[in-house]
Parts: sequence; C-alpha cells; structure tokens
Amino acid sequence: MIDKTKTSLVSFHVGDKNFTSDVSALQYFTKNLTQDLRMDFNFSLGDDWSTEPEQELEYYRQQMCAYIENTYHNITVAYSGGADSETIIDAFKRRGTRQLTLLHLTNSVSAETEARQRLEQEMKERIQYKHADAIKNLGWKFRIGTRWEVGSSDQTERSITDGKFTAWNPDVDFLNQWFEDKPTSGIVPRYDQKRAGCVVYGKEKPEIGIENGWWVARYMSSMFETPFSFSDEVDDVYFFIDGACTDLPKKISWLKARAMEKIFLRDNILPTEKNANDASLFSSPYYREINRATGFQALSDFLNTDASKIWGWWRQKHEANIKTVHKETNYKSILIAKYFDEVLVKTIDNRFLDLKHRMVDGIRSKSYKLFPVSDMLKSNAKEHLMKQMESKEMKQPREKADTITGLNTSELLTKNKKDSKL
Repeated sequence: MIDKTKTSLVSFHVGDKNFTSDVSALQYFTKNLTQDLRMDFNFSLGDDWSTEPEQELEYYRQQMCAYIENTYHNITVAYSGGADSETIIDAFKRRGTRQLTLLHLTNSVSAETEARQRLEQEMKERIQYKHADAIKNLGWKFRIGTRWEVGSSDQTERSITDGKFTAWNPDVDFLNQWFEDKPTSGIVPRYDQKRAGCVVYGKEKPEIGIENGWWVARYMSSMFETPFSFSDEVDDVYFFIDGACTDLPKKISWLKARAMEKIFLRDNILPTEKNANDASLFSSPYYREINRATGFQALSDFLNTDASKIWGWWRQKHEANIKTVHKETNYKSILIAKYFDEVLVKTIDNRFLDLKHRMVDGIRSKSYKLFPVSDMLKSNAKEHLMKQMESKEMKQPREKADTITGLNTSELLTKNKKDSKL
C-alpha cells in the first residue's frame, strides 16, 4: 500500500520530464534516446566529493544519530540484523539513545517456511546475547518476526500495470514484495504535537566505480524500494544517505574506494570499469572485506555474508520453499514473468534489461568523483598490456573505451609502443 502523498527519496528524469518509477522512465527514454537519463535524490548531496571528510567515520554516524534523536520522539529502526541495520543500532547504542523500537518484519507466507523460522530464532538468541544491555538499560524493544499480510495477485497486477512502484527489482521482482502489502505492525506515529515518529532504514551504501581514471561514487535505482506506508505522521529516514549529514555518504565512499584500490593492488586486478563494478557488488568475493573497511558489521556471520541477498543460496532456497507452500505467490511470480516478457522486453531498450534473470538494470545517479586511480595501479595495467602484446595474445577488449588509466585502449597501446622505444 503506497502513500503517494509522501516525498519519495528518489525521482527519475528523462530530459525535463519526471517519473516516479524506473520502468516508466526507461520506457520513455527508449523512445527518446538522445535525451538525458538520470536518477536524482530529493535533496542535494553537493557536487564536489573530491575532498575526503576529515573526521573519523563514527563522527558522522553520530551526527546522524543526533539529528534523528533531536527531530523525532518515536524512533523505529527497520531491522534485519544485516550489516546496514546492525551498524545503525550499534551507533545509537554508543550514543545511549533510549526507547528505540527495532522492527523486523516477516510476511505471513514467509513465516510458514522452516528457513525463516530458524533465522528468526537465531536472531532472537543473538540479540539477547549482544544487546541485553540496551534492552535493560536503554529500554529498547526488539520485535522480531512481526507479521504482515501479503498482497493478492490482483493487487500485484494493478501495481505493475499502473506503474505504482519505485524500482522494478526490489519492489516487483522480489517475491511477496512489501510495497503493495498492508502492514499491521502498529508503529506509533507521534506522542508530541510538534515532532513526528519515524522509521529509519539502512539504505544505502554507494556503488564504487572507475570512470576516466577516477574512482567515483554513485547510486542505482535498484537500491531504493518503496517503503511501507505506515501513517501520514511517520517519516521515512534513510540513515546512510540524507541531506542532514551529507558527509556520511562521502566518508563511506572514500573508505570503500580506498579498500577497493588496496584489493586491486594486492590481487593484481586491472582497474577497469567492469572490474570495479564487479568488486563493488554484494555478490563480490570481497563483500565482507569491504564492509569491514567501511565500518559495517552484521549481527551474525551468516547475516554478514551475501547468503540472504538476491542471488544468495539461502534466499534462493527460501523463495523456492515459499512457492511450494503458497500457490498465490507462485501465480504472482508467473504473472510478473509474463509482464516482463510481453511488455518490458518490447518497451525498454534491452541494454537496460537482464533477460536471463528478468531484472531491470536500473538507472544510475550522477557520478561523484573521489580521487584518481593510483599511478601504481596504472603501471600494473600498462605492464599487463605489454605482456599481452609480447605474447601476441592481445584480444579484443571486453569494454569499449576501456578506462584503465583514463586513456582508451588504442591510446594506451600507442603510448606503450612509444615507451618501448626509449
């Protein structure tokens, strides 16, 4: 159930036209490919990210905690035990914030599966071990496994055809997506006439890439699903990306980019745009290492991995399990797949689609330049290409306008030939 009266975190633009969903923006863009396509936030993050914020990361996390605490009386954290939400509540605990409600939601269908039940039990046990002090001394309340009723297949069909969602992947493609469902969690909106209640979300860490020889930070539409509509008096607050503390996403971006450069040097990874994209994803083998470097830590080892993410083994097993216990969900997945094949494939430029997994690649925000790729990484790339040339195994590059050093491939090869004569 979507509350369209609230200001969305992001919006999509093609030229001077605005859209509320990435699908509708991409459909229009497909007919107007010469126009500019972008995702924007509803607040400014500033244009210059090329100077690292000077304070330690915790300083900016505490700034965000202070802003939330001073703005809202009733604070609810959307809690999964994963790296994002656990890092948030650890920051609140260090601050000594009182009377937090930690809300973990499970739809009524998922609740029937053994995998979900075992996960919730493990969470309860670990919470009692790790956060017993906050429960006792700060009055925190953990509501694990709060149920909600899933939407019907008719609701799904209406939502898809009407385009009433933010992003296809998190809102539609995930089974039993929550944006169309009815929450029954009973969040208290306010008890003070001047200050509203809020739900704090962990969305979202930046994606780090390489463009024209620079490490850059950016965001994808697939990071931002439509949240529950609890009440008109409940605000949605995104902890890691908010206009109240723009230095927090900047600091995270710098730490993540530095961690990735260190990994690239250590493992002799070429600094290409593709390799940077792959390393930045939660499916990357470096996911946990990068999380540690950027100060993110989940409740448990299991939740610290990508097992519960979209391609993770637990997630895949869990969703297969859901289909066996709930026929309506199985029908919804068939309906979604049919809409993708019969509508999206025909109306969206296929460069924006993952046809194999029936997903929408999404729309990027602007890129924020951080710092240049190091000379040592550039040297490694140059050395690698020289060896390829010498062994006569040079193949067609996987990427057009390869951004290894800020030069394209032909420029780099020309430069190598000149250098070899010295």
